[in-house]
Amino acid sequence: MLKNNIKIAWRNIIKRKYESLINLLGLICSITFVILVGAYVWEVHQVNSELRNKEQQYILQSNYKKEGFGIPLTSIGALPKALKEEYPQLVANYYRIDGLTCIVSHGEQIFEEGTVLGDPTLLDMFGFEIFAGNSTTALTKPFTVVITEKAAQKYFGKIDVLGQTLEIKNFKGDKQPFTITGVIKENTQNSVMQLNDAMKSDIFLPIASESYFGRSIDNWQNPYIASFIELQKGVTPEQLAIPIQALVKRNTDGEFSTNYAPDLKPLKSYFLDDNKGAVRKMIATLLWIAGFVLLMAIINFINITISQNITRLKEIGIRKMMGSSRSQIISQLIAEYMTTMLIAVTISLPIYVLLSPIFEEIFMRKLPSLAALPFSFYILLFLFACIVGLLAGIYPAIKLSGNDILQSVKNKFTQGNGKQAVRRVLIFTQFAVAVIILMATIIISKQINLFINGELGYNKESVLNVQVPRDWTEQGLKKMETTRDEFQRLPQIESISLSYEIPGFIGGNNQTLFNTKSEKTVHSKIIMSDSYFAKTYQIPLLAGHFLNPNSSQNDQIPDVVINKEALLALGFTKAEEAIGRTIGFGEANVPVMISGVTADFVPNSMNDEATAIAWINISRSAQFRFLSIRLKDGSLSSSMEALEKKWKELLPDAPFEYQFTDDRIQKLYETELQLQRASQIATIASLLIVALGIIGLITLSINLRNKEVGVRKVLGASLMHLILLFSKEFYLIFILALLVTIPASYMLMNVWLQNYNNRIAIDVVTYLLPLGFLALLLGTLIVGIIYRATRFNPIEKLRDE
Repeated sequence: MLKNNIKIAWRNIIKRKYESLINLLGLICSITFVILVGAYVWEVHQVNSELRNKEQQYILQSNYKKEGFGIPLTSIGALPKALKEEYPQLVANYYRIDGLTCIVSHGEQIFEEGTVLGDPTLLDMFGFEIFAGNSTTALTKPFTVVITEKAAQKYFGKIDVLGQTLEIKNFKGDKQPFTITGVIKENTQNSVMQLNDAMKSDIFLPIASESYFGRSIDNWQNPYIASFIELQKGVTPEQLAIPIQALVKRNTDGEFSTNYAPDLKPLKSYFLDDNKGAVRKMIATLLWIAGFVLLMAIINFINITISQNITRLKEIGIRKMMGSSRSQIISQLIAEYMTTMLIAVTISLPIYVLLSPIFEEIFMRKLPSLAALPFSFYILLFLFACIVGLLAGIYPAIKLSGNDILQSVKNKFTQGNGKQAVRRVLIFTQFAVAVIILMATIIISKQINLFINGELGYNKESVLNVQVPRDWTEQGLKKMETTRDEFQRLPQIESISLSYEIPGFIGGNNQTLFNTKSEKTVHSKIIMSDSYFAKTYQIPLLAGHFLNPNSSQNDQIPDVVINKEALLALGFTKAEEAIGRTIGFGEANVPVMISGVTADFVPNSMNDEATAIAWINISRSAQFRFLSIRLKDGSLSSSMEALEKKWKELLPDAPFEYQFTDDRIQKLYETELQLQRASQIATIASLLIVALGIIGLITLSINLRNKEVGVRKVLGASLMHLILLFSKEFYLIFILALLVTIPASYMLMNVWLQNYNNRIAIDVVTYLLPLGFLALLLGTLIVGIIYRATRFNPIEKLRDE
């Protein structure tokens, strides 16, 4: 019986090629999009999935009642070890990392690398497999190193590198060979090797080498260490609250312990929950969009199926007269609909392979191949096709099979307006969903445009950043300043600045500013730079000048530059009023003099709240990381060639690796850009599905009423009359859909915009232009279809009837 149903279904699909093609195109578009979204969702859920004992592992982070004590991402360096030693019944293991950026070399291979100093528990605690070596002792001795398979291929071109050495520079400029004691096998993305974009590494150094880099991890005064702890089975994070507070209170000062609170984040779900759950929100939004697109295709499927099967009413009536039961007819029709759905799914799989590279750009993430997806994915996909085919086909099957026998033989529906009402509701739903997706895409795009092109308080165009060797001695600073001045002589460079922070990488250094006269304090993000920073980034000054170019560590009262946010928070009303005033800086309340005030300055993302910024001269600490270079207008390729040539001359032992500031700032909005691009694709797909539905419905309607159209044409009906006859229903439904969806989309997008501190205002123009264009597109499409479908000789149609 099933075989016979499928055979008849296939014959009917082939027989009605035009309608079947319209159905398949809509279904293929939507199903392909659903598969792509499903693959993305599966892929992001694989992050941290291969870590050993992940259900018991947590990232130990911090909450502070006041700013200035540390950053939320990290915790106190000595805390995890103390927990393991004093509460072994609660804590099974721990791992700590201190992120470093070092120059790593092997022969002619020289790179600026993100590396980490960490405990020897790395391999055993997380279950990372190595090709050779001892996972327990690989990171116990000084001047040893464990690298990933990727790093081995990068430096040596092979993975069999046990016993080979990499030369790594410290921050004094010394170079030391590190012996490779393990090569980690390739594994899925995880938050141990890539905690965030700034802390990711393929090179792991032992804590035994920390003195070489001038670091101190096992320290109660160091709250900047990323920490992982593994709890004993059955232990909950809440059980650690009291032990942690006891240890912190015992080993730190009273002010710190009062303001500190631990924050344990589950490692298993950390990637999804990080950044205020941005990835989870992205997944939820994508699933909603995919669901809407699929719904529109199903509506098309239902409408066109009912319309095209009017011609089969006689067949259904005759089958009933021959003894077929209603259940047999329903099963036959549903077999057709499910076969159509399975065909669409089958065709969508190779299309997924073709479109994956495009969607990898959209999602900014590698999508799995069909072979990499688990077998359960295909089982779910098959069940999904069957269920959707059943749900989409159940109404048409019941409607057609329930028609009166006599009316079916006459090829007519039983009298009643139920069919028309349902069809109109479905068309209304299509229009409404299309309008909501379109307006969401436009508003998301406008918000992204605000982020990318909004006022940041500096000019990010034509500026590139290069990491420099870190010799954090007084001589090292002077050497780098001389190098900076040598670069400045190049005719292609407009301005160049040496700094520790750059836009997009600001926030780890926070200090408190005190205005003793007004008794005002403000927690400020600190930027350590030279006096050319404002010129290079074209930061507008409201008053004064930007840092003293001749500043040194011997200055009794060093100068500081603050932004407008800090100015107002300190109790000043005008920028000129603050120039020359002395304020306190840091916990020691060191006196500093305000030499300049800038306009508001966005240090990182516009998602963040406005914050106070203070610039101090790098001469105070002799710490630096970046050269920021503003290029003059001209040929970019020739400018980069000249710059690279000069770099090799001045810094032959350092790699020339650069990134443009505008590219880095854009990366801060990765999640929003993913959403924007996905919504744009969804808009195109939804409009295509609506267009296919209108084409199919109008064409079928005219074909079923050819005799009526012929009579009207013989009686003198004009093209405009026929257009109004067949299109007025669509126009009325479209207008009704606009009346409902405009306020609905306005409220939905206003709720979405509340996630951002800097957001656009939704005005009339936001809706007027795109909806006007959509109405014009709809009108043009309908007129074109009707004009083409009614271009026939009425005598031929009447004779045919």
